[in-house]
Amino acid sequence: MTTHPPAPQLTPPPARWPWQRSLQYRIIFAYGAVILVVLTIFTVWIGQVVYQANLSSAEHDLEVTAFLASNVLEDPLSGYTSEFDQFKKWEEDREQGEDGHSDDEEGESATSAPPPPVTTTRQQQAIVLPRLQQVATVYAGDAGARVTILDTQGNVLADSHHLAMDVVNQGKQIEFQTALAGAERSEIRPDDFTGAPTIFAAAPVQQGDQILGVVQISKPVDEATADARRILFSLAGASLIALAVSTLLAVWIGRRLVRPVRELEAAAIAVAQGDLTQTVTANSSDELGALARAFNRMVDEVRSLLAQQRIFVANASHELRTPLTNIKLRSEAVRTLGNEDPALSARYLAEIDSEADRLTRLANDLLDLAQLEEHAGQQQQPAAAVDVTPVLLAAAEVMQLQATQAAITLAVDVSPNLPCLHVNADHVEEIIVNLLDNAIKYTPANGQVKLTTRVANAQLEICVEDNGPGIPPEDLPHIFDRFYRVDKVRSRRKGIQNTVGSGAGLGLSIVRQLVEQNGGQIRVELAPVQGAVFVVSFPAMA
Repeated sequence: MTTHPPAPQLTPPPARWPWQRSLQYRIIFAYGAVILVVLTIFTVWIGQVVYQANLSSAEHDLEVTAFLASNVLEDPLSGYTSEFDQFKKWEEDREQGEDGHSDDEEGESATSAPPPPVTTTRQQQAIVLPRLQQVATVYAGDAGARVTILDTQGNVLADSHHLAMDVVNQGKQIEFQTALAGAERSEIRPDDFTGAPTIFAAAPVQQGDQILGVVQISKPVDEATADARRILFSLAGASLIALAVSTLLAVWIGRRLVRPVRELEAAAIAVAQGDLTQTVTANSSDELGALARAFNRMVDEVRSLLAQQRIFVANASHELRTPLTNIKLRSEAVRTLGNEDPALSARYLAEIDSEADRLTRLANDLLDLAQLEEHAGQQQQPAAAVDVTPVLLAAAEVMQLQATQAAITLAVDVSPNLPCLHVNADHVEEIIVNLLDNAIKYTPANGQVKLTTRVANAQLEICVEDNGPGIPPEDLPHIFDRFYRVDKVRSRRKGIQNTVGSGAGLGLSIVRQLVEQNGGQIRVELAPVQGAVFVVSFPAMA
């Protein structure tokens, strides 16, 4: 039972994703993805730069505000320094009061008299330090930040947002310690009241070499970077608009790119259905234009190949029909004559045998051409070098009898010192035999065929020349095409049946395949006076 290979799949495999079903969607997706990635990276980078710049600017502004506030408090004529001294005196009195209270407790044990109430420093500060509180409030309004005034121990004298007694001691904070050292510094940490990340900056209040206190200014990071967030949101909005515009552009570009592909698809389907008149427009110089030109060239090649095959079918039909007809007629004649005319019967049998040989040569040529087509474009040169002089002489000797029977002179001029070649000796002999057979076919009686060699430009050239009717110039480009025959001028000689080729226009095509597989080239030229010259060239070894 004969098995047949499965038919090629005509329907595409199912797409895993919807966008894989169309080249246009792939272009849009790829284009949009690239733009989205670029815009995302650009937006994040710009946002980070703007955020850091905004944050650095806010820190700098707070440091400047703290410095300006400290300069105001440092003025001896402003009277602010008296409140620092007053708070210092309260602290000293409180410490002494606490010590005295301890002595009273010892006396109480003896007299059992109750101690007098003690007013705390913070309670006194809330009442007696209004100028510092005013400074904190004013600068807080101008800077849009919280202002805190501290003594050298980190105690709060005034605060723009909270009661001084509610604010914890700031003596351990980095910006406070830096200010006591006479410098300015900012820090970001959670706020004691809200827990939100907050920028803190501080500047010393200094008179001469004496530090009276510290001005601390703080502002939430969210408020300080509000402008950066607005810029980032605007940039994100602009990026979305740019993405939408780029997507529309990708749709337009995708349609323009896919249109010739769809035209090519439609033309390919039409060609597959047998319409070889289809062509596609190739008016661009890009890859799509190159693809269109390649498609048109493919269609031309297919059309040319089919035309050659039709010619071959016609020639092969003629070549097959003629010997088969002769065989049929002569076999019937032999059967009819019987033993009446032994000589005529013998002649018919000889002709039947000759026609059978002709059919055999045609079949062999077709088989040789099919085998050569399997290795088309591949060079099969042997590693060892070959002396082609004996090969050429042997080919000439093979064809000498055929030339003698055709009343043609076969002249051989082969140098005994030819360079060796990396070729297949059997192929070279077959090439020369076919060329000599072709030349003898188309050379009239009393004509001449020459086999010569020459070395030029590191090439060994083997020439087969005849003085027959020649080849029309319009047929020269097609002389090596398969199934091509120039029968109108180079008519095959009548009466010469003992030939190598089949006469179906396959000999020269076989020759070209053999030459190219051995790394050589073949061309045909017009003879100086009359006829044609076939030149086979191979790279010569130094």
